[in-house]
Amino acid sequence: MKLLNVLFSPMFFGLAFLTPLVAQTLIALDWPNAGVDPLWVGLMVGGGLGLMAQLRGSWFWLR
Repeated sequence: MKLLNVLFSPMFFGLAFLTPLVAQTLIALDWPNAGVDPLWVGLMVGGGLGLMAQLRGSWFWLR
């Protein structure tokens, strides 16, 4: 049961789904990255959004 809680947590979703999505989007758009690997940008964005949703308890900005 704990494994399911971890797999369906917002933090896991942010790291496992949003990180590669953001990185691939940056690569596809040929976004200028100033020498920074797109995966690191994806980790910052996906991890930040996942952490925010984990702490707030919701993906929605307004309640």
